[in-house]
Amino acid sequence: WRQRQLEYTWLRSLMGRYQDFSVVTADSLAYTLKLLGLKNDAAAFERIMDKYLHLDLYPDAMAALAAMKHRKLAILSNGSTAMLTALVRNSGLDRVLDDTISIDTKRIFKPSPDAYSLIEARLGTKPAEVLFVSSNPC
Repeated sequence: WRQRQLEYTWLRSLMGRYQDFSVVTADSLAYTLKLLGLKNDAAAFERIMDKYLHLDLYPDAMAALAAMKHRKLAILSNGSTAMLTALVRNSGLDRVLDDTISIDTKRIFKPSPDAYSLIEARLGTKPAEVLFVSSNPC
């Protein structure tokens, strides 16, 4: 599901056919269910989608962020503004972050350089001064 989700963001960026990340996430989940031969039960589908608004933090995340409180801390995400607002609130990250930045305003997904330009525009931080930490394996 995650792999297909990323592939859909890359393809939509390359084709210039942006759609909200919640649409991309739903499309990739539907594809994965079909690929695995699983029934697409509407109630279960919605519960799975809702999980994106209630993701668990890595166990050391809050302590690591608290240790960096003297720095500007932000999320730059492919997630839509609505998804990020709910997720940050539900996870408690709103207590430690300075900003939550969605690529929605640029309408192009990471890893496009245009997406990363939002950091300087929102935080006033030069690219050479940014440490980017990803939850993705690559």
